Amino acid sequence: VLEVNLGVANTKQTRPPITSVIGDVITYNPTYPAYDANGNPAIYQNINPLLYFDLDKETTTINRVTGNISPSFRIIKGLIYKLNFGIDNSPATRDVLSLPSTVPFREGRLENVYNWNRNTLVANYLTYAWNKAKHNVSVLAGHSYQKIYVQQRNNSINRFVVGGVDPIYNPGVGQDLTLANNRPGGFAFINELQSFFGRVTYQYNNKYLFTANFRADGSSKFGANNKYGYFPSFSFGWKISDEGFMENSIFSNLKLRAGWGLTGNQEIPPKITQALFTSLGAASYPLYPASGNYPAGYAYTRLANPDIKWESSEQIDLGLDFGLFKNALTGTIDLFHKVSRDILLQVIPADPVQPATEVWSNVPDMTITNEGAEIELDYRHRSEKSISYNIGGNITFIKNKVENSPYTLIPSGSVSGAGITSSTINGYVNGEPIGTFYLKEFIGFDNNGMSAYTDVDKNGVINDNDRLALGTALPNVIYSVYDNIAYRGFDLGLNFNGVSGNKVYNYTENVSFSKLRLAKNVNSIPEAVADPKESLNNPTPVTSRYLRDGAYLRLNNASLGYNFNTKKLGINNWISAVRLSVTGQNLFVITKYNGYDPEVNIDRSINGISSYGIDYITYPKARSVIFALNFSF
Repeated sequence: VLEVNLGVANTKQTRPPITSVIGDVITYNPTYPAYDANGNPAIYQNINPLLYFDLDKETTTINRVTGNISPSFRIIKGLIYKLNFGIDNSPATRDVLSLPSTVPFREGRLENVYNWNRNTLVANYLTYAWNKAKHNVSVLAGHSYQKIYVQQRNNSINRFVVGGVDPIYNPGVGQDLTLANNRPGGFAFINELQSFFGRVTYQYNNKYLFTANFRADGSSKFGANNKYGYFPSFSFGWKISDEGFMENSIFSNLKLRAGWGLTGNQEIPPKITQALFTSLGAASYPLYPASGNYPAGYAYTRLANPDIKWESSEQIDLGLDFGLFKNALTGTIDLFHKVSRDILLQVIPADPVQPATEVWSNVPDMTITNEGAEIELDYRHRSEKSISYNIGGNITFIKNKVENSPYTLIPSGSVSGAGITSSTINGYVNGEPIGTFYLKEFIGFDNNGMSAYTDVDKNGVINDNDRLALGTALPNVIYSVYDNIAYRGFDLGLNFNGVSGNKVYNYTENVSFSKLRLAKNVNSIPEAVADPKESLNNPTPVTSRYLRDGAYLRLNNASLGYNFNTKKLGINNWISAVRLSVTGQNLFVITKYNGYDPEVNIDRSINGISSYGIDYITYPKARSVIFALNFSF
């Protein structure tokens, strides 16, 4: 047997400068008109966000080729060999253009970015199947090799003539070619993965199922001492409803599941196990008498760590699948407990005397635990009056906890701005979930109209020692509900989803809105001027003042349709089906959050440590309505 697949795609994306536009729109004075008397964008203080749509362009072109060839043949009865060779090649170009302008004054800039991304996979499988009476055995053994090649090059040119040739068509019209402003850059790396794996499944009488898996995964991201990680897993299933004692029970299906396993994580930057040196003028040393500047020396930027190894997660699952009333009501209940160890993070070395300030390492003794339960229900009904419907949903209760970290705080959620640069919003805190907001607690204003905070250590001084764990960006409840109903040719479908128990930090409000801004004739928000006691000179540092409830309920999708009876219309000989429908997406959100959307997570990571639940001039989600008329022939 030979299977061949080939896919070719050309994607061209053109987008406006959404980040700068949104930031300027919400801070621009809303009383100024958008256009002048001639219909052109009105310019006040050299600013009008509408100008960006004319002056800024970003175009990305991706030419992607994917393909795989998979031959297989039988060696002997029950034994099959299969090869899978696949490749995903995606070269892309990105042109970022900022056109020159007189008012507001801009010199203009063109930046070209070239990306190559090639992913190659070779996998070999041997499968043996054996069946006899009530016994069913399957054995699989395999090997896979994956190579990921990524490269990027970029160059730029500055300063163009207003109204001249579009720089995208002729970059040579640029007038500033100096390396100081247009130094080319780039990077490249190769990551390789090699895996040996096996699986054994045994099924007895279609009622008892046992599966054992084992993987040995090697990654070039790790040092010579720990390239491979070893990950076994076991699972067991029992179809209770097929037992004799269940013949007259109310259950049409009842199955118990249990499992245990280890999985690995190798998501770290490439090359980080190797030492990194940086040319540094301050590291020069005069070996011989000389005048003038000495040649630059080299300094450690990153320590080598050949002992870094796979992060591992141990998980235990217990589940129950059930069906009642001839499977009209079905559902599952799952309990899970997952502990991650050898956490991969960039941290400060434990030894106070180090040539580099930070190093990637497995944090000793630190664990991250996820545990909880997931419940899913679905009910289907069909009456004799051509009415049918099904309603269902799922809900997950989850608890996350960081334990045994040697650090008071592993920071994430970086910020920048006047008076707040180097502050952090959230991170890893012992005894708390990841993404915990670790902030000074805002309690109002003092007699001078300045912000007041909880003095945790009661020493009369408010500083970083007074920060508290004030909630997490991770929800403890995640849920969705759906409903589908059909009557004759009509059908209606609704899908809701939501979360609760999480917080969102409104970083946009923190840096872009204050009482003083309103006095300076720029936009503000009601929260910034709500208290008359607040002083115009009150600073806005990173605190719980901007921490908000992130719970929401969203009508994610709604669809109403009608299927015409082509036979009654007399067109069934030419058209087999006709359907008219209207579909709405993101129709409404119920939330207390005061930003555009509570479902946000802008990347404000620090040293590769992901941030969570931070909103910073995030582009709002679109609400769309789609009308469709479909024909089937």
